[in-house]
Amino acid sequence: MIRRLVSALTFASVLATVAAQDPSWVAKVDALVAARVAKADAVGFSVGVAQKGEVLLAKGYGLADAEWRIPATADTRFRIGSVTKQFTAALVMRLVEQKKIALDDGLEKYVPEFPLQGKKVTVQMLLDHTSGIPNYTDIGKEWEKVVPLELTHGELLALVDGKPFDFEPGTEWRYDNTGYYLLGMVLEKVHGKSYADVVRDELSGPLGLADTMYGHNQDVIERRAHGYTMRAGKRVNADHLGMTQPGAAGALLSTGADLVRWSMALAGGKVVSTTSYERMTQATVLPNGRDTGYGFGLMRNEVLGRPAIFHGGGIHGFNSMLLHLPGDDLHVAVIGNAEAASSEKLAHEVVQAVLGIEKFVAKDEPLPADLRDRLAGEYDLADVGMALVVTAEGDRLRAKGKAPGQEVFGLLYQGSLEFRASFDHEVRIVFSADGKELTLHQNGGAFVGHRQ
Repeated sequence: MIRRLVSALTFASVLATVAAQDPSWVAKVDALVAARVAKADAVGFSVGVAQKGEVLLAKGYGLADAEWRIPATADTRFRIGSVTKQFTAALVMRLVEQKKIALDDGLEKYVPEFPLQGKKVTVQMLLDHTSGIPNYTDIGKEWEKVVPLELTHGELLALVDGKPFDFEPGTEWRYDNTGYYLLGMVLEKVHGKSYADVVRDELSGPLGLADTMYGHNQDVIERRAHGYTMRAGKRVNADHLGMTQPGAAGALLSTGADLVRWSMALAGGKVVSTTSYERMTQATVLPNGRDTGYGFGLMRNEVLGRPAIFHGGGIHGFNSMLLHLPGDDLHVAVIGNAEAASSEKLAHEVVQAVLGIEKFVAKDEPLPADLRDRLAGEYDLADVGMALVVTAEGDRLRAKGKAPGQEVFGLLYQGSLEFRASFDHEVRIVFSADGKELTLHQNGGAFVGHRQ
């Protein structure tokens, strides 16, 4: 969330498929990715672009392994993190179509060992993040102590055993890796095999996604990229993560090319029915009328002013973005093996290059003094897991995430009650008229903050 709130080879590339295309945008993509790779906080990227049923670009840029100086190529496999969730959601919807699962089935039917504390949690609530089950990656030191370990189902679920639900199931929304981990267990129960095997047998194999698979640490996986992060201004190896832990919430490996092929297949009715896909991309609306922007493993919002369906991912050493612009029949995937180098931002720049969209530059209008004073305060962004502190400095508003390592950024006034973040003009913050709430629009999500 909010970059500072909330992941001498220039590039080596292999063009997998070339359809009718304008060479100028390919050159622009090459140049912008090469420029990003050249920065100290980046290492490598896998990029895929597809349109009208054709993969137009599939390349690797930078390095797959910085220690051995191994170039990233089109078939280098990167961790995709939470982009995994749409694979999981699609697998669940296939079982719904086969009448082997119902969306209103209770979790206890498939995972009776999970402690529900007398609450009713349905499969649908797991899919759309409205279950209220605590997110194990947000529980702090208890999880941090076991991050490197390969945990069993029982050991992982024990991390949230006995902890109070975040809210009554079905009443609120909060991003929840535990929910998708549990969906993996549901799939294993119905299929009678591991989640990794379900993905291989139901999706990767039939769809010809040869580079999409579960990323177990102990497996010898050819062409697997290594992940990096920045610490004290220096590039270092990412912390080790036991890869049984992300499971159906984030454990898959893939490439940019495979992801855009997957996106075309999913949107084109080759994975689930048109009705099921529409349900996956239909944003859940809460009882209080709030539109969450989230369906089943997919988000729906605007990207660069165009309707878009997408999901990003962040996992130790990697981050990713897969987006589909239906109006342009365009699919773009970017995966990076450095936490600090945003794949989402690069994916948006790729879209701009392909479609010839001018970069959005926010205005910065004078801010009325009464509005400045009225909006300053601390806002609790429960869905993000932090507070945003808004302060008045001179005739401007500035903001900072209330968490370690966060930096102050300016709020650019757009008129009415809308602001843009100075570090990324696509990040939008809208205040309520009474100043009691703000809504942060970022990464396709709309996150409500309540004034403290």
